[in-house]
Amino acid sequence: MSDSEKGGTPRHRLRVVGGDGGGTRLRLALADGAGRVLARRTGPPGLVEPGREGAAAARVAAELTALAAETGAPLPVDALCVGLAGVGRPERARRVQEALVAARVAHRVQVVTDAAVALRDAFGAGPGILLIAGTGSVALARDVHGGVRRTGGWGALLGDEGSGYGLGLGGLRAALRGWEGRGPGTSLSAELVRALGVTTPADFLPWTEGAGKGEVAALAPLVIRSAQEGDRVARELVEAALAALVAHVEALSRPPASGDPLQGAVQGSAGPNGELRLPIALAGGLLSPGGPLRDAILALLTTRGFPVREGPVDAARGGVELALASLSN
Repeated sequence: MSDSEKGGTPRHRLRVVGGDGGGTRLRLALADGAGRVLARRTGPPGLVEPGREGAAAARVAAELTALAAETGAPLPVDALCVGLAGVGRPERARRVQEALVAARVAHRVQVVTDAAVALRDAFGAGPGILLIAGTGSVALARDVHGGVRRTGGWGALLGDEGSGYGLGLGGLRAALRGWEGRGPGTSLSAELVRALGVTTPADFLPWTEGAGKGEVAALAPLVIRSAQEGDRVARELVEAALAALVAHVEALSRPPASGDPLQGAVQGSAGPNGELRLPIALAGGLLSPGGPLRDAILALLTTRGFPVREGPVDAARGGVELALASLSN
């Protein structure tokens, strides 16, 4: 991108915003034309619920406006790229994008999935596999030709295996079964009663009816802690979650059903059955550095021969890169 791009605006004066929104929070990063992050802001969940695309866009616009006010950056910014959970269907992304354009917070607006901005930060335009487990779960792989494949990311009803939501919901179900005698007893029954501030597991029903996806996912650390303290039921839930996450990666390491395998990747290597071991990056609250499942998933992937990259993935920074790239198009 030349210094004279974007209608003659010098590169150093460009202002772009990248964003990453999921079931827990929305993160925005304001950067200059060289991609240097100047300021950040964290706000409420960025998950796009069906039929509420306008509300999601309004949250993004409000947080961007607040970030601009805090830093003195003029609005509209030159470009915005925000990655949001829940926009895997193109029509949802389009509706959010149209609402943000109407809000006049940026001259150029791009709306993609939260996984797409994370993949960009993890590998740039290069090949690799990104595994995300936070409120939800998904994995993306990019080959050396730029083709992208996905496993998971099917939402609360059809997917989210290995996610915080999946673990939280699994804990609630196991606690109910143990309390009723339909399953083995578990400390989760009492632990979840205390955590939710209710009287008995029977009160889980009204609680879940009013809880959002992020609130259920917030129970995952309690399930993981119970597993670490020796609860067999909780341990089985965590083991199943880890196996599901590994399955996301292994599916992407095999050739796609319709054609050529992912091959020739930088830092890739062959597995015992000829499958490609692309470099892997980990993201999301459960897998990021310090996350409660990071060490366990690292051990499982390393044992299977996958090269895992250290360090955090900054999805908002990936959004900044995509926003800058949009100004070059």
